[in-house]
Formats: sequence, structure tokens, C-alpha cells
Amino acid sequence: MGCAYIKQDFGKLPKTDLLTLLFESMSLHFSAANPEIYLTKAMLHAFIERIAYFLRHTLPGQPAAPAAFFGTIAAGGVVSSALHSSTSEELTRQIQQGKSGVLIVSGDKVELGRTAAELARFGLDRVVVLSSEPRWEERCLEGEKNVNVENGERMTGQRVTDEDELKRSLIVLLYSSETTGSNLIVNGTGVVLSCLNPVAQLYIPSVQARAHIASFHSCRRPTTHPLPSARSRTLVHLPIAHIAGVAGYIIGPLFNGGAGYWMPKFSWKPFLEYTKTLRITDFYMIPSIYLGISRSSEVTDQFDTVGTALTSAAPRDAHMQPDANARPGRGKMRISQAWGLSETTGVVTAMPRGSSDTTNSISPILPNMEICLVDDSYQDVTPGQLGELIVRGPFVSNEYFDNEDATKSTFYHDWFCTGDIAVGRAGKLYIGLQIAPAEIENLFITHPDILEAAMVGMPIEGGSEVPRAYVVSRDKGVLGKKDIRGAVKRGLAAYKQLRGWGEVFGESTEGCCGEDLEKSVEG
Repeated sequence: MGCAYIKQDFGKLPKTDLLTLLFESMSLHFSAANPEIYLTKAMLHAFIERIAYFLRHTLPGQPAAPAAFFGTIAAGGVVSSALHSSTSEELTRQIQQGKSGVLIVSGDKVELGRTAAELARFGLDRVVVLSSEPRWEERCLEGEKNVNVENGERMTGQRVTDEDELKRSLIVLLYSSETTGSNLIVNGTGVVLSCLNPVAQLYIPSVQARAHIASFHSCRRPTTHPLPSARSRTLVHLPIAHIAGVAGYIIGPLFNGGAGYWMPKFSWKPFLEYTKTLRITDFYMIPSIYLGISRSSEVTDQFDTVGTALTSAAPRDAHMQPDANARPGRGKMRISQAWGLSETTGVVTAMPRGSSDTTNSISPILPNMEICLVDDSYQDVTPGQLGELIVRGPFVSNEYFDNEDATKSTFYHDWFCTGDIAVGRAGKLYIGLQIAPAEIENLFITHPDILEAAMVGMPIEGGSEVPRAYVVSRDKGVLGKKDIRGAVKRGLAAYKQLRGWGEVFGESTEGCCGEDLEKSVEG
């Protein structure tokens, strides 16, 4: 089996574990609402080691989130973040399937943590409350044990340099997929990430980015691209249970020296306000936010400072691209499409800095990664023909946690079979015959009688999905199923029709760009 889509190997990866790669005194994580609350690298490092000591020696067997993440790893533990919108039953299943020994919750989720712990027969002395406002704090829900943030005992994480150990290690379990919007815990298929996976995902793209920055400083000719800022600033608005949150908010800024401004939860108007007042320069956004930027009359100059924007997680509508690209960076920047999964520690394809693409391709493959398009017999398809994307390289997870059957069914030799269908044309890759949820949602959002809309995939025989719509009527009783199906029939191509039918709600749910509505109808 040949591979037509292989990126040139740029060299060897450093043989080092994640903590060694990342850890100096620079402010990294801020509260978006109150930037006076922040963590420097030095503070974060100390906080991590004190949390590590606390977890290893005290317990049995927000901006502070990175400290809990790295502190768990330093203590020899495994991080498995849950969605903020999880129910107690979902959280209980994740605790049990992941064989968790400690549950860390934010101050607003104490009761959720208490209920989940009781359902999982989990002692409350192993439920830890983490707070960053009004002060840094980590304490047990039951008893008087807590982290001495100022001068408590510290524990340094183990340094790992053995290549086999880096590959075999387990430091993160992912149970939520922003690619599908589904919760992987339903099928017991938590994704295992080793030390090698995030180290490779950090190091390889950084080589490209630094080469681009160096070329800017050596370039004597004028350029239409905005020069990269001395320091990137991103607005943390997506869940850290997703790989996008882990890589983009927890790990990435620490390695690249960027600043992350944390929103407690996503809300459209504060999102626009913080983007402008905090002069955000870098974004990873899901298609529903991309849709909002392209269509909302509230978007004016909020994105003028944005220099880099990336979108993936679900296919987007190519017709939205010109509108959205005209908004950020005063029209001089391009929002680029990437492709990847939880199982690939995030993106496998991404547009290099300084480059752009208006064809809606999924961008070039990152160095040291390999992609093939194959048929059902794992033979290469001819150019222009649809095939399944299979991938291998240092980003790819070794296995699903405690699920040998799922691992065997998803890997072909050392190739990970993604299940995504794509086509190669003129040296570029395009996701094939997929339906952009944002495109159908946009059709409903512009309907005068619809207040809110969400799309979900409805499984059908053969392993595929058909679109199903859930909408909230502005006035109860005005809309019916025939009305929403009719709107799609008139406005979209035949293969985008609602073959999974649709449902109409008479009242709204408090949504997060459709996420909570999607969750309520999927659950």
C-alpha cells in the first residue's frame, strides 16, 4: 500500500516527557473577566508540584485547571477531564470506566461531584474542590486536607527519556470527541494518550511556525500578511474535556509562551467583548462559532487583532468562508480548516503560518505524519475517488483504554482507520460527502419562526449517519415537523435532507452555540 499524501520528515523528535518539555516566569493563564488573577510559569510550576504532593501523599490510593492537569501527571496519575455539562450519571460512568482514584471539581460543580461520587461508591475524601477566584485553593470535600498554595510540600514529576516508555506510558484519557459531538464513554472507548503523543503534537507544528516567524524577520520585501505578534493571546472558551482544549489551552500556551484568558463558560456577547478588550491574536473555533462570525450583525471590529484562526471538529460550509474571512484581522487573515481526531491527539492537517487556502480543503499534512486513502480492501484509491482516511505517525494513540476489541477493530496493522471519507484532488484533501451541521443550522437560524436549532447525526445501518434536526420555535405551536423538513427541502441539496426527521420544542434551553441543545436531544 503506497501513500500519496506523506509530509516530508523534518527530523527526530526530542526524547523527553511532557513536563520536562514545558517548564520560567511568564504570565500564562488569566481570568478573562479579571486579568489581575493569573498564573505565571513559576507559580504554575510550584502549584503543580504542590498539587502532585497533595495527590500522592494526602489522598487515598478555571485558570487553575492547568495546575490540576499537570499536577496529576507529576504525581504519576492519569488525567481524564469531563464535560462541564455532564450529568451525574455520565460522570459516574466516566469515574468507573476510567478507574479513577480522585475526582477534582470546580466550585460550581460541588453538588454534581458529590452525587457522582455517591453513585460510584466513591469516598468524599477523594473529591477535591479546585478554585482560582477569589483565591487559589484546592481542598478535599470532606475533611480538612488541602493544598498549601504558598509554601506547601512539593513533588517533582519523574523525568522520562526512554523511547519505549514514552510510547507505552499513559498520561491522558479522552472520553469526549469534538469531532462527532458524542461522548465516547457511551461505548467504553476512552482514548489513551502517551507522553509521546502530546510531545509530538507540540514539537512538530512548532518547528514549522518558528521557521515562518524567522522568515518574516529576515524578509526585506513588504508582505500583506500581519506579522506575528511577540506573544500570542487566546480566549479559552471550549471544554478542556476535548482534545482541542487539552492541546490548545492546557499544553500549547505553556510550550509556546502564549497567554490564555479563561471564560467560565461560553456566552456569545462576553466572547465578543473579551476578544476585543483582551486583543486576542489566536483562535481555535468550532463551526457554530465560525457561523456566528460570518452571519452576526454584532460582529464589527472585535476580531481585528486576530492573526491566526483554525477551525475543525465538523465540516463547514464553503459558502460561509468568504463572509467569515472578511471579519477577523481586518480581512487580511484566513480562517483555515484543519482535520484530526481525539485518537490523533488533535490535528493531523493544518495550514502553515503565512499560507492560506480558499478551496475548503483540510490543509496540508503535518510533518512526520502519513495519510492514505483506501478502499474496503485497504488498497489505494485512484485520484479523484472517495476513500477512507487512514493515518499513522507519532500523534496516533496506541489504543482505547481497557477495550481490546475496539482497538483491534480500529487499527489495520499500525494504521489507524478513522472512518472519515475523503477525496484527493490536485494534491489536496477534501472531506467527502459530509454534511456541515452549521450549514443546516444556519438555514434554520435565518428562519423567522425559529429561535434556536441543533443538528445531530442519527446512526443508520452500514455505519453511516443521516441528519436529524431539533429546533426551538419562537412561538409555541407555530411550527411542525413538516415545516422544518420543508425548509430544508427548499434550501439544500438532496443528500442534505433530514432523513433522520426532526423535532420541534416549544421552549428554549440555555444553549452554548447549540452545544447544550445538542446534548439535551442526544441524551
